[in-house]
Amino acid sequence: MMDFLNSFKSLVKVEQIRTDNNVFRLHYKLTVIMLIVFSILLTSKQYFGDPIECHVAEKKHVIEMYCWIYGTYINRDTLKGKTGHIPGLGNERRKVAPWMKDDDERIIWQKYYQWVCIVFCFQALLFYLPRYLWKTWEGGRIRLLVSDLNTPLVTAAWNPTTKSQMIQYLINGKYFHKLYAIRYVMCEILNLVNVVSQIFLMDWFLGGQFSFYGFSLMMEGDVNPMNQVFPKLTKCQYYYYGPSGSVQNIDALCVLPLNILNEKLFIVLWFWLFFLSAVTVLSLIYRMFIIFLPKLRIYLLMAQARFIGSKQATFIIDKFTYGDFFVLYHVGKNVNPIIFRELVLGIYETLKSKQPYVAYPSVEINTI
Repeated sequence: MMDFLNSFKSLVKVEQIRTDNNVFRLHYKLTVIMLIVFSILLTSKQYFGDPIECHVAEKKHVIEMYCWIYGTYINRDTLKGKTGHIPGLGNERRKVAPWMKDDDERIIWQKYYQWVCIVFCFQALLFYLPRYLWKTWEGGRIRLLVSDLNTPLVTAAWNPTTKSQMIQYLINGKYFHKLYAIRYVMCEILNLVNVVSQIFLMDWFLGGQFSFYGFSLMMEGDVNPMNQVFPKLTKCQYYYYGPSGSVQNIDALCVLPLNILNEKLFIVLWFWLFFLSAVTVLSLIYRMFIIFLPKLRIYLLMAQARFIGSKQATFIIDKFTYGDFFVLYHVGKNVNPIIFRELVLGIYETLKSKQPYVAYPSVEINTI
């Protein structure tokens, strides 16, 4: 568990070796950082004070704790803010209490706000989970392959022996490369499943009011959705037994200062989750095109290995599986372009000759 938590330190570091793409990083870097910042903001009493303040004549501390634990509510009928009513407040036709069977659609309970901080942290863990799985499965393979080869200048680490070893590994590791690529695609699919599940999770958490929260704000209506989903003034009924055993009631007016922040955080989260879902779907469609269209892989290889001909790229793609291409392409993203071009041409010559690779003197390159 500590290893899992310590891995969050990498979020703020600039990675020299990249084994994923920009969409993947949106999930485990930007989204996780955003959720952690949201959680920290909600715990800052310095700016927002206590999470609940109730206006009552007696038993103030007890009633505040009771309303914090069991939740407060608002009246749907008065949300339009008619004359003589504060939006969400007003008289009810019957008793309202958390333990009573609630079949009155006019009552909207606010039972989420004490859990928002914890839910944001839980969401951050879920968004980081695919990255944790991929990092475990990847095992530092690309880092080992491109060690000391990702500098702007070609170093002495790139020599005929290193070149020969890399070519033999890329040609002979078909089974491992296939499994490597399958695991990455599984993590991309898991990213999509996670972000869509997060939307449904938030919708359940807010009592079915999250899915259309952003749309409601963009549409002009009689009811401000912020007042309905995140009211700042709410009601709380505190019942207790009096000296003679009869039920006594204290009608409390409660202020929820954190909802000033919650309404902004959740609208940002709404737009971000829907944007991230759309981008992830497009990324997976692009991945499917690469898998099922070898011609597209040819163009990608030609773009990555600069100035190689279509003849060489086509020959390599015809011989390589998608897993082989996937590993080769990631090597190309993390090494010097000159090195990668030589590597691709070496693979072409080896596959063409169908003989074990023999290192020949390459073009003289200035080394450091």
